[in-house]
Amino acid sequence: MIVARKLNKKYGKIRAIIDLDINVKKGTIHGLIGPEACGKTTMLRILSTLVRPDSGEVTINDVPLSKGIQIRKMIGFVPKTPHLPNDRTARELVTFAASLHGIHDAPIIESIMKQTGLEAVADQKLNRFSQVMEKNVAFAMAFVHDPSILLLDEPLAGLDPVSQKRIKEFLLASNKTVLLTGQDLDIADGLCNSVTVMKNGSNVVDGEMAIIRQQLGKGAIEIKLLDTGQTQKLLFELEKKGAKVTVSGESIYVHYENDHEIPGIIRAAANAADIKDARPVKLSIDDIFAKLHPLEK
Repeated sequence: MIVARKLNKKYGKIRAIIDLDINVKKGTIHGLIGPEACGKTTMLRILSTLVRPDSGEVTINDVPLSKGIQIRKMIGFVPKTPHLPNDRTARELVTFAASLHGIHDAPIIESIMKQTGLEAVADQKLNRFSQVMEKNVAFAMAFVHDPSILLLDEPLAGLDPVSQKRIKEFLLASNKTVLLTGQDLDIADGLCNSVTVMKNGSNVVDGEMAIIRQQLGKGAIEIKLLDTGQTQKLLFELEKKGAKVTVSGESIYVHYENDHEIPGIIRAAANAADIKDARPVKLSIDDIFAKLHPLEK
């Protein structure tokens, strides 16, 4: 498991991490969610021993962060944007990463190349690789020693749908402890067991995804009308049926708890007004801040 208590980190006058607490249970996938520059990447760099915290306590599988050699044996870290030498082949880089952990078995290296979709380009130099392919090499390098803990900085960012699917399937089947970052709940849905939502270096929401979704609701239907003069009539009809409705500009948002409610919402709206468009929208980080931490500015 990963446990951080009262963690702090400053870069000059900038407080990147402020009294941050995180608890990631063994064998679970935990999302560290928040906007750009909220401290997510700094947190992963601390856990991977690349950066030292100014204060606070961190243990990984009960090993303190000060025992860097032991920590690095347990973790695999993939940065958001890998910077790898482009005059080397994918196979050379993965083989080198494996050798750092005393692994010299060709079948192990071939297996991880196949899992990350690199077997067909294994002997090409990275100067011929796209950013997506280079990121797949970074995954292979991080996974080759079969670490028990994965630290992944926005792992799906920039990947094509096939690569995204492959990585998701790998993580869900791995039974590893995973801490991954993202800017919205999209990455957490169907992947993370629990999340920590960060803002300005601190955690504002922390808990299991199922509980957070229960508090927030599943999402909302955005409805736009052909005649905005029918807005009040639509609001009256929907609220009469007990629906939670908000208005922003020309859009009417009808919030729902479960996907099976969507057809009924659209039918009720169509009976009350002339609809130009109706589409589901997912809850955003701003929704979380507003609904679960309304005093956070």
